[in-house]
Amino acid sequence: MKILNRYLAVSLLKGYLPVLAIFLAVFSLIVFVEELDEVGKGRYTFWNASEFLLLTLPSRFVFLAPFVALLGSIMALGGLANGRELIAMQAGGISPYQIAWSVMKVGALFIFVVGFFEEAVTPPLDQEAYLKRSMALSDSGAYKGKQGFWFREGRRFVRIHEIRYGEVPQGIDIFEFNEGGQMATYMHAQEADILNPQKWTLKNIQKQVIHGFSVSREHLVSLEWNSPLKQKEVRLLTLPASSLAPSELFQYIEVLKRKKQNFLRYELSFWDKLLMPLNTGLMILIAIPFVFGPLRMATAGKRVFIGSLAGLGYYLMTEIFKHVGILFGASPFLTTAAPFLILSIVTLVLWRRYVY
Repeated sequence: MKILNRYLAVSLLKGYLPVLAIFLAVFSLIVFVEELDEVGKGRYTFWNASEFLLLTLPSRFVFLAPFVALLGSIMALGGLANGRELIAMQAGGISPYQIAWSVMKVGALFIFVVGFFEEAVTPPLDQEAYLKRSMALSDSGAYKGKQGFWFREGRRFVRIHEIRYGEVPQGIDIFEFNEGGQMATYMHAQEADILNPQKWTLKNIQKQVIHGFSVSREHLVSLEWNSPLKQKEVRLLTLPASSLAPSELFQYIEVLKRKKQNFLRYELSFWDKLLMPLNTGLMILIAIPFVFGPLRMATAGKRVFIGSLAGLGYYLMTEIFKHVGILFGASPFLTTAAPFLILSIVTLVLWRRYVY
C-alpha cells in the first residue's frame, strides 16, 4: 500500500498543479486588467497594480482551492482510468474504497494547506494590499509608514498605530500645535468608535495640556471628538471583511454582539472562511465516485467540462443561498452550511453507488 499511496500522491499532484497554475493565471489576469483601469487615479501606478496582484495571490489560491481540488482529482484519477491503471489496481485486490482512502490522504494535506493559508498567510497580505491600494488611490495627504497612519489638518496631526478588525482604530495620538509651532495639547486614546467620519468616540484617553514649562494631565474614560478626517480618508481605515482571518472575525463578532451592533456581513464571511477547507475536501470526495462511475471512460475534455459545471453549479448555489438568506433574515450559518449539507448528501449517495 505504501507504493500505491506514493504513486497516487504523485498522480494527484500532477493533476492539481496544472489546474492550479491555469486557474491562477486566468483569474490573476482578470484582476490585473481590472486594476489597470485604476492606474492614473490619485498616485496609483502600474507598479502599484502589480504589487496588489502579487499580494492578493494567496487569497486567490484559497478561493480557487475547491475548484482545483475537484478538477485536479477528476483529471488525475481520470488519467489513471484511461490507462486502465484503476482496473489493474482492483484486479490486484485493491478495492475502490482503498484507492479513495489513499486519495483522501493527499486531499487532507491540501485541506490543511488551505486552512493554514486562510488563517495565517492571506490576512496580513490582503490587508497590506488593500491598505496600499487605498492609500495610492486617495488624493489626500494621508501617509502610512512603519509607525502607522498619519493625517494632518492645519496645526493638528493625527497618528493611528493600527486598524484592528479592519475598521477599529487603535493607538490614536493627537498632536495640536499653537501658532508659534509649539505643542499645546497631546492626547493618546486606546481605541475609537467611528460614529461617522467627523464624529469619533475616543476611549481610555490620556490628555496632556502644555502651559509653558508646566504640563497638566487628565485621564478620560471616553470623549466625543470632532475628527479632522474626511470621508475619503476614513475609508482608508476600513478593510473588507474577507481580509480578516477566521479567528479575527470570530473575536470581532463577539465585540459587535456586546455593543449590539450589526455583525451580519462579518458572520457571513466567518462561516464562508470556516467552510472553505471543508468545501475543498468535499470537492475531492465528490470527484472520486465520478471517476469510478459515469466518468470512468470519458475523455479528458468531457471530464473538464462536467467538473467545471459541477464546481460552477455549487458556487452559484452557495451565492444564491447567501443572498436569499440575507433577504429573508435567515441565520448566516444556515445559509452558508445548507449548500454544503446538500452536496454532502449527494456525495454520500454517489459513494454508496460507485465506491462501496
